[in-house]
Amino acid sequence: MKQYNMTIQEKTLANGLHMILVHKPGYYRSLCTLATDAGGFDLVQSYEGEQLHYRTGCAHYLEHQMFRYHGLDVTEEFAKNSASTNAFTSFNKTAYYFQTTSDIQASLELLLNFVEELDIDAESVEKERGIILSEYDMYDQQPEQRLFKETWRSLYKNHPLRIDVLGNREDIQEMSVEDLQKFYKYNYDPSRLTLIVVTGKDIDEIESWVTAHQAEVPSRIDGEVKRIIPSEDALVNRPHTELEMDISMPYVCVAYKFEAEKDIQLALKKDFAIQMALDALMSPLNPKYQSWLDQKIITQLAGAECDITTDHAYLLFYAQTPKVEAFIELVNELVKDLGQSLTQENYQALKARTIASNIRGLDAFENLAIELLEAKIIGYDYWQHLNLVNEVSKSEIEELLQTLDFTNQTITTILPKASKS
Repeated sequence: MKQYNMTIQEKTLANGLHMILVHKPGYYRSLCTLATDAGGFDLVQSYEGEQLHYRTGCAHYLEHQMFRYHGLDVTEEFAKNSASTNAFTSFNKTAYYFQTTSDIQASLELLLNFVEELDIDAESVEKERGIILSEYDMYDQQPEQRLFKETWRSLYKNHPLRIDVLGNREDIQEMSVEDLQKFYKYNYDPSRLTLIVVTGKDIDEIESWVTAHQAEVPSRIDGEVKRIIPSEDALVNRPHTELEMDISMPYVCVAYKFEAEKDIQLALKKDFAIQMALDALMSPLNPKYQSWLDQKIITQLAGAECDITTDHAYLLFYAQTPKVEAFIELVNELVKDLGQSLTQENYQALKARTIASNIRGLDAFENLAIELLEAKIIGYDYWQHLNLVNEVSKSEIEELLQTLDFTNQTITTILPKASKS
């Protein structure tokens, strides 16, 4: 298949490994990503009629452990091949990747080998514990991170979005070899993995080599592993949350909980529509934006975003501001007319900006790989999604915005320690 001057090949191997190979002619660089569709959300799964329960933070803890392979530091081994490597864990995936301008076969073999073979023991697990606890404390002391974390806790009673990807401190402290081995067994089988290669090199040769390599790696599980998301009612968990931190100016987040969409295409379309309206409102495209800055209702740290999916949906406005109550009042007024906030001029400007951003993103190897991976995991056509901006009219966006119910609101405020009393 050819798209945007690229050739894309997809193939699922006999052991279940799914490959997405993208040829970018004229490029010397290569990026290879191997990922599992398991992340922070995977606290309970089903397999062959059995429920599998994991400690919070299991996916992230295991990511840290994976960089040890037969007593070697994987990062150093990649460096010997003139490649740099890294990894990340999100709510719905864990990905390992390398990039290089050299030959990729040795690095690709290393990537497949260390991800598809677990090498941990009690000593390595214990050694990593302090590092992860330090990471947990670091994020917990960052006001922006804390603002969003507390907001998600306020929005949801049961959904795993309310739990940090790093997990709870207690689970990090108690994480064992057995916990990680269990998570690895069900989530790192070849049938759960996706390999994405974005390269200027011959993808036919890469496909042949990977196919031969994986012929020696059998699948270890017989059934399908499915993530279980607990049911969630419409009400927010906490209407108001207030805490103190060592900051000079308050932070506030006003969030709204929506019903998740059952259809992935409608979820993508609604997410696009809401975000376009938010970009028009919370930016210099809005003639009132500068006056909000002048009145100090918002500062340079202010914005709005949404996440509309098939298992959760929310919208939030956030700011660092000396005028918390004024910001809350502003948001309450903005959502009343959100459906009428997008002018024709702003619609055209944002449409052009989105198209340009999408095109630029195709040359950003990391961005392209992550977007392709996300589409594979969630289950939509990435190339069709790119054309969404051309398919959704201004009137359709307005209709989608009119369907939003802003009844279920939660407000999270972080105050400077000295001011609360």
